Amino acid sequence: MNADDHLAAFCRTLPQLRAAAGRQGLAGELAAVLADVRTGSPVADLLPRLGIPADALRGGYQSVPGLRGRPTGEVYACPWQACDRAVRRQPGGPVPDERCWVLDEPLRPGRG
Repeated sequence: MNADDHLAAFCRTLPQLRAAAGRQGLAGELAAVLADVRTGSPVADLLPRLGIPADALRGGYQSVPGLRGRPTGEVYACPWQACDRAVRRQPGGPVPDERCWVLDEPLRPGRG
């Protein structure tokens, strides 16, 4: 996982991380970490300040106390909802360039 992947995973989980930091009295430290991230510091190097192991972002999800599960990503589906065709986009992955086979229109995003 590269630095961009770490940043993307951190970004995806930031709302839950803010809630967990608030519950654990770490809101100020999270604000300081965010300030450092904005100046270009690597996310993985800053996580231990929040009590999170530096490798917690490996695999594209946070294993932070109080947070559960994986991001589900998106599903791109029929623009008319006429069929059950679904093209899954992995969290942080490229947007599929697939088109509807009948309408020749881009598939529409939804949650997977």
